[in-house]
Order: sequence, then structure tokens, then C-alpha cells
Amino acid sequence: MSSNLTAAVAGTGSFLPETTLDNHALYAKDEIRDSFDIERARASLRESEGVDGLEDAEVFDRWARQVTGIRSRRILDPGSGLTTEDMCAEAARRALDSAGLESGDVDLLYLASLTCADEVPNGACTVAARIGAPELGGYTLNAACAGFVYAIASGWAAILAGMAETVLVVSGDTLSRYVDYSDVRTAVVFGDGAGAAVLTRSENGRGVLGRPIMSGSFDRRPLYMVGQGWESEDEPSPKLHMVGGARILRSAIVTMARAGEDALATAGLGWPDVDFVIPHQANLRITMGLEKQLDLGGGRVVHNIGDYGNMSASTVAVTLDEVVRGRHGPVPEAATLLLTAIGGGYTVAAVTLRL
Repeated sequence: MSSNLTAAVAGTGSFLPETTLDNHALYAKDEIRDSFDIERARASLRESEGVDGLEDAEVFDRWARQVTGIRSRRILDPGSGLTTEDMCAEAARRALDSAGLESGDVDLLYLASLTCADEVPNGACTVAARIGAPELGGYTLNAACAGFVYAIASGWAAILAGMAETVLVVSGDTLSRYVDYSDVRTAVVFGDGAGAAVLTRSENGRGVLGRPIMSGSFDRRPLYMVGQGWESEDEPSPKLHMVGGARILRSAIVTMARAGEDALATAGLGWPDVDFVIPHQANLRITMGLEKQLDLGGGRVVHNIGDYGNMSASTVAVTLDEVVRGRHGPVPEAATLLLTAIGGGYTVAAVTLRL
């Protein structure tokens, strides 16, 4: 095996549902209005000019943007008949098209998701069938918000091991189906979407540099979702539950920075060598805090949670596609990207890529 062998990103793709749910529309939901303390929120915004004259929906919008940085999120309309697997299949098709490949060129498919419509059949099998490759091998993994980076690492390992020459890595979640709208601090955060990347065997210096970093730290309290069949009688369907707070925000910043630094170190690089940092988009205060800690200006740390919300593992996948397509500024030749994420569990992962 060549010492230069690695996995390169040959193409990327993403899919975002057409329906946009902004903060005003979110506040129109009865469960949100009934559970949200509007006067407490108004009091917390007293330093903002003109707060007393705002309508309740405008107060909610300002509060949501102040706490999370989110203006709106994409929602997969229940009436569309589409599923998480459908979103993933479309993102996969777009990634294959970007790479100039067909589904028959793929050797393995890894799907990162925690909200597939079917637990059985395996979501990866469903996505493979929908892109026209029903005999394609692969599996679904759940590493929560770090899932796409875990799947990139798995694809890289498969290529290095000789198991595959082309791996399709896909991520998608329909978190709107699992949101408890009476839990405002959770409901305001999440959105739906999918992203994908095609990895191919490479020996030309492009692709994963060094090795991916993966680690964990068990703590159920900050984010959990009871599995199907394990619900209590007073909670008949799986719902996401998330706890915020300054300690958790700070921990996310420090953990993603450390994982990124470790991934760069395996490649013999440092933060000054990075053209774009693509962090998990959990909260604008987290990604802005990461930018401040790394002291990287000039748009090198990418932020896009404002329009999409937290799409779990797909935040990194969708942002990678946007960066590759130049939507966050010009991409230098042989650009160096650092992907870093933290998810419920906790799961932590980071990887350095050269395009």
C-alpha cells in the first residue's frame, strides 16, 4: 500500500426541503405560544431599543435569534410524502453528478442518520435502492451530530483497507418529526436536511490528510431521545430533549477546537494552514465562540445556522457542499478544510481535507 494513499472528495451534494419555517411561523404553533414565557423573554431583551412596542411574535423572533442565532429552518412538509431516506437519496444523486459518476461506480454506502423513516430496512439499503443500486453494500450509523464526520472516517478507512475504491457518504435527518414543540428551547433549534460526499481512492496529495480523530464522553443529560418501543405511557412517541446553558456551550467550543487541533497535528499542520473550518452548526454562539478561540477571521470559520437551524450530522455535510461550490467565498487551489463536530453522547470527530 502506497504511503500516499488516502480518500479524496470527488464530489458533494445536498438537499434542503422547500418549506421554510421562520421564527414568526414557529411562534404561531399553539404548543410554542402556550409554553413560552413571553414576558420573561421581553424582560431579557430590555436593553434592545423598542422592545416594549413589539408584538409577541417579534419578541419571540428576537429572543430566538439572540439565544441561538437562528432566523429560520427548513422543514420537510409531512404532506410531501417524502422521508429522510428520500432527502438522502437526492443529496447522493447530486454528489454523484458533481463527481461525474453513476451509482454503479460506488462500492460502499455509509449513511449517518438518527431519524430514518424505517429502522428496518436499513436506511443505507433504502438510499442505495433509490439511487438505482439496490445491491450496494453499506450501513447506517448514528453518531448524532458528529455522524457525517464519522462516516467520512469510515469511508477513508474502507479505502485504505482495500475494501472499496469509491465510497458514497450520506447524511440526513428529519428532526422536525421528533421535536416536542412544548419544549421551546429544543424546538427552536432543529431543522431538516441532507448532504453527501463521494470519496475516491487518491494518491495525488488531495483528500484526507493525516488521519481522522474520533472520541467520546458519555453524558445523556444534554441531549437524548428515547427509542421506539421504549417510550413511557405519558410520552407515546420519540421526542428530542436538549439542555443548554453556558457550560455546555463552552464545552462544545473547547471540544471541537481540541479535536480539530488533533486532526491537524496528524497531518503536520496547524490552524494557520486552514482555509475553511466547517464546524457542526449547533448554535451561532458556539461557532462564533470557536472562531474567537481560534482567532481565525476573514470568513475562515463558516456559519450558516441562521437559515437552516441545527440539522444534526447534516450541518457539516450541507456546509461542506456549500463551501465546495463557492457559496462562502472563493476556494483556493488545493484548499485545506477542517471538519469538526460534537454530538449527543457525546460523540466527537474531526478530519482534515485537501480539495
